[in-house]
Amino acid sequence: MAEFSELIKKFDKVRDYMRDFYIYGFKSRTDFTKKSSRTYDNEKRRCESYMGKYMKWDYSSGNKSSFISVDCGNIPMNPLYAAWKSKSFTANDIMLHFYILSALDKEPMKVEELTDRVSKDSERTFEVQTVRNKCNEYFRLGLLNREKVGKAFVYSLPEEEMVITEDLLSAVKFFQGAATFGEIGSYILDNEKKENDLFAFKHYYIAHTLESGILFDLLLAIREGRLIVFKNHSEKSGQTVIGSGLPLKIIISTTTGRRYVCMYMSQRKRFLTFRLDYLKSITLGEPVGEASKLKEKLNHRLDKMWGVSFGSHRQPEVISMKLHVDESREQYILDRIKREGQGGNVTKVEENTFLYTKEVLDTNDMIPWMRTFTGRILGLEGTNESVINRFYEDMKEMARMYEI
Repeated sequence: MAEFSELIKKFDKVRDYMRDFYIYGFKSRTDFTKKSSRTYDNEKRRCESYMGKYMKWDYSSGNKSSFISVDCGNIPMNPLYAAWKSKSFTANDIMLHFYILSALDKEPMKVEELTDRVSKDSERTFEVQTVRNKCNEYFRLGLLNREKVGKAFVYSLPEEEMVITEDLLSAVKFFQGAATFGEIGSYILDNEKKENDLFAFKHYYIAHTLESGILFDLLLAIREGRLIVFKNHSEKSGQTVIGSGLPLKIIISTTTGRRYVCMYMSQRKRFLTFRLDYLKSITLGEPVGEASKLKEKLNHRLDKMWGVSFGSHRQPEVISMKLHVDESREQYILDRIKREGQGGNVTKVEENTFLYTKEVLDTNDMIPWMRTFTGRILGLEGTNESVINRFYEDMKEMARMYEI
């Protein structure tokens, strides 16, 4: 029987379990039916090892439910970063790491010379291809330099070493919490044996780190204008769909903090958005020549997006909301509409009566915002009649519930 280890080969599996514990939470062992009980136990133990004191449990209906509980405004470091620092390794990985760096610290070498030196120093025999693969891996990571001399590559250590000053360290402490890919800042602090003792963040979406691997590939595809093949799993429907598209922009909801990618789907000839936490995997494809034109076309449509939906129609929808506002005492209502109305037009119809009009791609996205004016709404009109009718039906249902 394989011995349990908190180290992981791939981040995908622990990402799913951490999302289940942190985002959805309060799940018992019987709620996980995709894998065996042993798999659940192992992944739960890993999460407990990473999260430490933030892992909690409770009993309900006779079942022990585990969850992650974090006060995001009162933690110096994102505890989910620990999962990125747990990659498994072999004995050869460790030996080659230290012996290669030690050998190249003396002088640059070709891979054949380096293999002989490492084999001599370690008193073990290594294949040339094994050492070459490790050197190329370190070259891609920036740990080694590689220069072609004649027909062979010569490997060497980087000459310059960054000096982490106190001012730079303060910037890193801010970066690890406020910026995308804050895991990098966490690594630097670990290496300097420092902790964040300066900054706390009111709105700290720590679960974003679970999407960093997906986000990195998406940003690479956006920069290079490349197609991707992606696997999207919806927690609501339980369905997994494999599709392809051209990612063009990452957008973030100011309401929920969720992150989305805007993609052009060539088969459907339209733009769609996908939640990053629903994307399971991404494979980079070929560059697309018209990527810049599609990005420009997307930017024009973003002006008419209220939320993250592009709607089901090609043309924008128009909606008008007539409101009663007491001008003498409720100027703050008009200020709020102008502040939150995303460029919609506000006109005075008559005394204490105002009309807010907006063109949007999907009127459905506006409904939650419009509901906040319940009690002031005198009427709604729009090109999407189904949304208008549903709004009135919801108001009638609420009146019945409260016996109004």
